[in-house]
Amino acid sequence: AGEWLGYNGQAISAIVNIGVGGSDVGPQMVCQALDEFKSDTQFPLKFLFVSSLDGSQLAEMLQHLDQATTVFIVASKTFTTVDTMANAKTAKAWLRKTIPSDKAITEHHFIGSSAHPERMHAWGIPHANQVALWDWVGGRYSLWSGIGLPIALKIGMAGFKQLLAGAEAMDQHYRTTPLEHNLPVLLAMTGIWNINILGLKAQTILPYDGRLKTLPNYLSQLEMESNGKTVTSDGSRTARDTSPVIWGDVGANAQHAYFQLLHQGTPAFYADFIVPVRRTPSNGYSKDTQVQLQCQQELNLANCIAQSRVLMMGDSVLQWEDSCEKSPDRLYSGNHASTTIMFDELTPYSLGSLIALYEHKVYTQAVIWDINPFDQWGVELGKQIAKTTLKAIQQRQQAMADDEHFDASTDGLLSHIDACTHAHQQAILNKNTGHYSRSGPGHAHAPSHQGHPQGIVAGV
Repeated sequence: AGEWLGYNGQAISAIVNIGVGGSDVGPQMVCQALDEFKSDTQFPLKFLFVSSLDGSQLAEMLQHLDQATTVFIVASKTFTTVDTMANAKTAKAWLRKTIPSDKAITEHHFIGSSAHPERMHAWGIPHANQVALWDWVGGRYSLWSGIGLPIALKIGMAGFKQLLAGAEAMDQHYRTTPLEHNLPVLLAMTGIWNINILGLKAQTILPYDGRLKTLPNYLSQLEMESNGKTVTSDGSRTARDTSPVIWGDVGANAQHAYFQLLHQGTPAFYADFIVPVRRTPSNGYSKDTQVQLQCQQELNLANCIAQSRVLMMGDSVLQWEDSCEKSPDRLYSGNHASTTIMFDELTPYSLGSLIALYEHKVYTQAVIWDINPFDQWGVELGKQIAKTTLKAIQQRQQAMADDEHFDASTDGLLSHIDACTHAHQQAILNKNTGHYSRSGPGHAHAPSHQGHPQGIVAGV
């Protein structure tokens, strides 16, 4: 509404959410899905999301933003997440180019969302700009909390409350409905059958709606980080397979990509088709455009149903043709399991219900498998090892002794990084001194890797 102003009194035009994992995937998915429900603001607002640790995503974005009119939301439950804090530090450095003091930067251009107010304060974010989280909320379940601030800002509090209401309706359904009619339980048991009885180890998520294109990514985190476990509640190893590998894309796009594998490949999998029955075009379109959009929705529904049917029945859907007359490379075996989830239309309420449906499905399966869906120790060791690896990279660049002992593959990769770094430094030196080499003025020879194109190497 133009009430939050930048350091020089200009209205904010861009909100950038800096997070990773649950602090990024869920809010981004919902904001993208509900873009047409965005609330009216006095000044147009862009909503952007940054998560990439390497900085490339943020660097590209900053080229198109104005320091005076950009606000960053630093979303981290612990407020120590390396990826998030590295991006936040870079964002602060970018703001310093224009804004005269760190106090002005953090007061006008940063919001913090965390369970640790003392860490937000230490970083410079004033109390008035802090959004508190409960410390028991897991990241992948947190879009309903203060982590969902970008959602509330984009679709307004009325829209956000509708999202919550849809989730609450599914919560109540899960709590009170008999098992034989309980949607999360039925979805969970279908998965148990596919995984533990049929032995299927992969699942594809196929939303037939372009607005839900990041839903497969969201569900892959929700399911694999929750139930990708091998240890039961008593510390013993589970005797059954747990979460499958999950991937997906917008269904109509996937038809032109990996459906070849689904219909005629060798991996065993099952699929979830997700589709709204209706799509109500905005009144801003002409009558002819609205009619054409409705035709596209009907075409979309037809493709969704047809693909699920072919996965199930294969060539037998063409009852009037003798499939035996086809050459082997044109045969469809069918007999692939799938579930189709339909809802009336995509709204904040229906999306809230859909997300809660999968949350309760995941919890139900965790109970059956006797695993804890609320921890994620599998993501920790890599972060720990990265610290010693970073130290080794920095020591080698500074020609310091490296006491860390690495396996041969890792040592080879570190040596390649070292060689490339030194070659780059030498190139800069040659350019600054006007040195000419056989590769031309100001160029140093890159490290040679015989048989490897463009210096590409692989650690095995």
